[in-house]
Amino acid sequence: MDMLLYLGVLPVGISSAGFMVKGLARQGLDKALEKRDVRAAESSSTVISEDHVMAAVPGVLLAGHINLGIGLDARELLAASAAPPRPALSTRFRDAQSLPIRVSAAEQLDELEVIGEREQGIDTGVLERRALALLSPVLDELLAAVAVVLPPLKSRDEIVVAGLRRSDEGHIDNVLTIELLVASNWSDALLHWLRDWLAQRAIETGIDARRFDVSIKVMGDAAEVWQHVSQLNEVLATNAVRWHLLLACDSSIDPNVINAWQANGLLATSRNPDGKVPGEGAAGVLLASPGLAREKCGLLWGPHSLTDEALRSARPAERRRQLAAAATQWTHALAFDGQSIQFVLHDAGQGSEEIVDAALVATAMNPDFEFGTGSLSLAACAGELGPVFPVAQLALALEQIQRKSESVLVLAGAKAQQQVLTLVSAGSSNQAASLSSIT
Repeated sequence: MDMLLYLGVLPVGISSAGFMVKGLARQGLDKALEKRDVRAAESSSTVISEDHVMAAVPGVLLAGHINLGIGLDARELLAASAAPPRPALSTRFRDAQSLPIRVSAAEQLDELEVIGEREQGIDTGVLERRALALLSPVLDELLAAVAVVLPPLKSRDEIVVAGLRRSDEGHIDNVLTIELLVASNWSDALLHWLRDWLAQRAIETGIDARRFDVSIKVMGDAAEVWQHVSQLNEVLATNAVRWHLLLACDSSIDPNVINAWQANGLLATSRNPDGKVPGEGAAGVLLASPGLAREKCGLLWGPHSLTDEALRSARPAERRRQLAAAATQWTHALAFDGQSIQFVLHDAGQGSEEIVDAALVATAMNPDFEFGTGSLSLAACAGELGPVFPVAQLALALEQIQRKSESVLVLAGAKAQQQVLTLVSAGSSNQAASLSSIT
């Protein structure tokens, strides 16, 4: 059956992948996952400790927003998942044969909206200016959401000290972190300016400067971002009252970036269709402590790595078998109802080998799942997004929860064979007490 899966599914892409894998699942995938090769599963480092998983507490997603070069907001992009748009051929950028390349670039973007070519003695690059211009509306949207959820400060009483009246400020807790993720090719000098800019925008929104801190982090790749999100979940679980605004922005719509990709054979062209497609965008999500769940929020379970070095070097059939087993075991340990998973966000390219992995994992968890019509590859729509990609996936997952109140499976790391699995389920204010009691 593994051989049939490999030879039959790959040539036909997403729709046939969903059909064939679903057929396999109905013919006994559940039984196979429960009974077959128990010893192999126990010896694999992909198998996880059930006690550890049961002790895990989900993070809370309160708000999300995206602004991608594709030009669609989260709701529009999810609504178009059955026939998603693709990056367009560029009239500006061409390959070595003078043929136009595909890019996902924001139209009519004013790249000087936030920062100029030279700011306070700092020279800026095209990619930095475009990324910040895309970030600005995302920041405005989410700072407004922060201002709504933060509890109001207590009124300040006037007291008399040595015959003088002064306002009794009291103690004001720092309850919010505003964090921006950028790629490693950003200027170090610009990072200090960014910190001040973010702080000023928050203050202009009406957030007291004593209630938040600002952090800028440089991320190497999407896998590093997922690891960071996992760590954030753990930190938030240990805090009774804490919010974290996670932002990311990036752009590869820059002649220097595109020329470098082309010189190194990384650019997607007619001769190298599997290369990188230049893209750009910004995204953000507002995370919170478990006890701060609200109506129409999302519960973030994971991220959890499904692969290790041994699994990445395994033959395709064995790798897929173990991926499905590891994913199923993780959700069973969470006591998560796989049948509730009705949508998948993934990063596999259309017609690629990796899409079979994504389809197999999804149908292992829910054999009745229609992968062909219930999934979306953000990577195929928006091109390369750098550190923005994981944050955008979380924002899309939250939007899907709010649209249909159905759990979303998020899969990433397809190209690097470092599969990361995340579950986002619907949450509510009624769950706040039970979640906070776990911590």
